[in-house]
Amino acid sequence: MQRATLRIRILHAFSAVPRFAQAGSAMGGAMSLPEGAFLGPYRIMDRIGRGGMATVYRAHHPALNRFVAIKVLPEFFVEDETYRERFQLEAQSVARLRHPSILNAFDFGQEAGVPYLVMELADAGTLAHRLGSPMELEEVVRLLRPIASALDHAHARGVLHRDIKPSNILIRQDGTPVLADFGLAKIANSVTKLTASGTMLGTPEYMSPEQVAGKPLGPGSDQYSLSVVAYEMLTGHVPFQSNTVGGVLLSHMRDVMPATTELPGELSAHVDQVLGRALAKTARSRYPTVSDFIAALTPAAWPSHLNAEPIALRDVPARGSERAHRVPVVLVVDDGAANRELIEACLAGIDCEIRTAEDGMTALSMVEAAPPDLVLLDVQMPGMDGYEVCTRIKARPRGELLPVVMITALDQARDRVLALVAGADDFMAKPVERIELVARVRAALRMKALYDTLDSAEHVIFSLAAAVEAKDSFTERHTQRVGESARQLGEFMNLPPADVDALYRGGIIHDIGKIGIPDAVLLKPGPLDEEEQIRMHAHPIIGEGIVKPLRSGTSLLPIIRHHHERFDGTGYPDRLHGAQIPPLARIVSVCDAYDALISDRPYRARLSPQEAMAILHRGAGVQWDSEVVNAFATGVSSVRSVGAA
Repeated sequence: MQRATLRIRILHAFSAVPRFAQAGSAMGGAMSLPEGAFLGPYRIMDRIGRGGMATVYRAHHPALNRFVAIKVLPEFFVEDETYRERFQLEAQSVARLRHPSILNAFDFGQEAGVPYLVMELADAGTLAHRLGSPMELEEVVRLLRPIASALDHAHARGVLHRDIKPSNILIRQDGTPVLADFGLAKIANSVTKLTASGTMLGTPEYMSPEQVAGKPLGPGSDQYSLSVVAYEMLTGHVPFQSNTVGGVLLSHMRDVMPATTELPGELSAHVDQVLGRALAKTARSRYPTVSDFIAALTPAAWPSHLNAEPIALRDVPARGSERAHRVPVVLVVDDGAANRELIEACLAGIDCEIRTAEDGMTALSMVEAAPPDLVLLDVQMPGMDGYEVCTRIKARPRGELLPVVMITALDQARDRVLALVAGADDFMAKPVERIELVARVRAALRMKALYDTLDSAEHVIFSLAAAVEAKDSFTERHTQRVGESARQLGEFMNLPPADVDALYRGGIIHDIGKIGIPDAVLLKPGPLDEEEQIRMHAHPIIGEGIVKPLRSGTSLLPIIRHHHERFDGTGYPDRLHGAQIPPLARIVSVCDAYDALISDRPYRARLSPQEAMAILHRGAGVQWDSEVVNAFATGVSSVRSVGAA
């Protein structure tokens, strides 16, 4: 009897609830339940939310001792049997969405003909409670990334949200966001798009242009609405505002997104570019998925004090163990203060000193006074542009050894050509991505560290080695690959840093002696005759003679002279065998042979990696050191991937 009495009270409460404005007035109003009433097994505790589409209550399931949220829908659903059935199908569809950032739907039922939906209780507030002032971009990305994933999950299963707004993004107790009210807006639109008063269902500030126009909606509509939320989170206000609802709707249809002036310089450019695409007036002009939108927004969030673990710079060992560690210097040249700050923040995880210059003349003065290890140079600057600055840097004594990376919003082929003509070592287009920028800076600093281990004569020799390689298109980048693979193999074999450094440098110039071999011999497409072989076998001795006068070349001489010795003593030039062959020469010999085998040569086509490894194994203990071959074959797969011409 008590339960029957409560049900009578529920019906009375439903009939007595006042109607209220917007969508609720057209649908008969949302409903109000008294505390202690039951919907099925759920006891109503208190009301925690109310809107034009429904009222949400906190409730308790006594048997399960579980607190839930219950959404009770307007009287309109009670009066239309077809609509109740369609709502039930929609509720079932939402219940099938299994995603950690979609509010769980536990149950659907009807009590005395009144439909209700039972959901997970997320009672730490909504995103709307956190708005009102700009939020940090990192926090925006953190909150919206899981929501974007949830939307893509639903879209892949044919479910649209159609009412994305801050109040529908709930916050769990652990601070993670969860998307609520899936499907309700879709249900409303499937029956009618206008209320009796002519007001369109939905929240005007977050509606897509196609939603405003009453056109068919797709996933792009939800992306648009979420980008409005992102804009509001970043700036503290929605992008399209007016004194009237009609004015807001017209703004969605025709107005360009206002710039995010609340954000500094280059960061604003990042965000405006991404938001501008997500807020495009046509769905086909937006990102393919909602997660793509957040991914595009994310690079701008990387440079900040919230960066994760720093990215370490691997230092090339300096010549002489007594040399103290020196922090490399990076000069950032850009006329925009915000741009300089952004790049400096991007490089916060690298062990380097950042210096900045706001114009070309200042940059040149700084380079003259204390040359940096790397210059990151903007192109478009007042007065002297970046091309001219780069040209002047490269014209200085030893200026060709100072890496210059151009960073600019200009990304046409002509711009890249002009940068290369000016002497730039690399070129990056804005907006820069932190991971790419860090990778390129690390590479440039590593090469500069290598240059710094060489004296002036050695620079010339490295240039000669490059000239030898340029004579033969079949050996293009062969020495670089040999040097890199020898360095990696040395690290795998736990050699001292000085030996690893020698392997890298020796691998690069091991064939320097070929500068003295006639092209007719060097490039001959067929087998060499006896006289030609004698000439070719002389190149290790020629190379040793070139490098021997260098103060820094001592550790490289055994590699250059003996990389063609054979383990059985039949190699050249000295017919050393076994342990008589210097260890570093044995390592370079294996790396040199592998790269030669998998590269095209004038006298044969390249072999497959498997064929090359089979040859190395057959020659282990005869031509090559077995220990080195085994280390190369079994322990350093990454070394083998360096090869291939």
